Amino acid sequence: MSDDSLLLSRRTLLHGAAGVAAAGVLSEFGVRTGYAADTGLDVFAPLPPDPSPPGAAKFSEAAFAAWQKANDARVKYELLAWPQLHDRMATAFASGTSDWDLVYMCGWVPEFIDSIVPYADTLPASTTADMPPSSFKTVTWDGKRYGAVFTLSLLTLFYNTEHLEIAGLKGPPQTWDDLKRYTKELTRDGRYGWVLDYGDSAGIGGTTSYWMCFLQQAGGTMYNKDGTPAFNSDAGVMALQMMLDLMKLGTDPGSISYAGINDATNVLLSGRASMMMNWPYMWKPAQDPKQSKIIGKLGGAVLPAGPAGTASIDGTDAWTVTASCKNPDLATKLVDFYLSPEVQKRQAIDTGWLPIRISVLSDPEVQKALPNAAVVLEQAKHPYDSFVTQNYNQITQAIGTEIQKALQGRQTAKIAMANASDLVAKIVKQNQ
Repeated sequence: MSDDSLLLSRRTLLHGAAGVAAAGVLSEFGVRTGYAADTGLDVFAPLPPDPSPPGAAKFSEAAFAAWQKANDARVKYELLAWPQLHDRMATAFASGTSDWDLVYMCGWVPEFIDSIVPYADTLPASTTADMPPSSFKTVTWDGKRYGAVFTLSLLTLFYNTEHLEIAGLKGPPQTWDDLKRYTKELTRDGRYGWVLDYGDSAGIGGTTSYWMCFLQQAGGTMYNKDGTPAFNSDAGVMALQMMLDLMKLGTDPGSISYAGINDATNVLLSGRASMMMNWPYMWKPAQDPKQSKIIGKLGGAVLPAGPAGTASIDGTDAWTVTASCKNPDLATKLVDFYLSPEVQKRQAIDTGWLPIRISVLSDPEVQKALPNAAVVLEQAKHPYDSFVTQNYNQITQAIGTEIQKALQGRQTAKIAMANASDLVAKIVKQNQ
């Protein structure tokens, strides 16, 4: 696998043909003949192995074909490498050239609010009642639900069980103090106790994301009720100081330059680090001998608790219906199909992307295939807020840049938080 291919995906491991396809080529999938033109749906989504729908990724293909036939509809996919999705969407919406009916979103609902519609309240109650209430937080604006998250993708703790056993550590770290002690004790024999990717500051999965986890664990929040920044606080400083402490105690120095989760993941899978935060998808490639040297040695747990307990962030992978959608009712029916129990189950077992439906997360077959499902389900019982707002990329870039300076030893946690707060205050004021 080339270094370039590792950087193409936000938080998954690209390999084989999927990695080649993700090099920036637009792809279309779907049945294109035999259906009336006015019952067609155009869907914009990420290329596999990022979270792709049936018919694009290799799961529920027969069910997808049957759904199209039953609804006399053809579904055509336009697929793009994940890092290119946002800008392609922004250009299409701004120029009025979008012909999509259904669009994948990842923390961008507030930004594109004028180009999508609040359809999610029309989904069947049996579907939405089986989803964690918090899953709608990142897709709700002005009290209206503009999207439906389709995979429960929370950051949790992954660790090398063999390393812990060698160090005489019983079970995963439960608290911040445990995490610091474990990081120090596991840094030995040419490996590090902790690894993450701090090289990219912005967006879901950037440096700011990890700090947001620590911020909530410290009892802090991002914004006041009036929308102004609230994180220049004891909790905000404490969260960043935790990251700085881990750097000194045994974080892989390369973390500063790792530009994507794949870089950090590869360090853990090679056995050169012992612990990290990561997304649920990591579990499946960790069992692949072509990618992993720690098969049978991977453990998972909820994130260690800070002063306010454990907390995480959500990957916010959601389906939205565009304002220009040709057939909103059919688009909503397609989302409900994507969220159906059997499709959700195959999504999990065949691709590694966990279901959003609680009943499917609890399915014994799913938990057997993906032991981390139980961990993510437990993590979901605790707070997880990605603090999605308009200009999310700009805001997280501003905060992450100041965090990076602190991690590089160029400023203190207190100064970093003050600088970041000033920058975000200006962005918020411009938006208002």
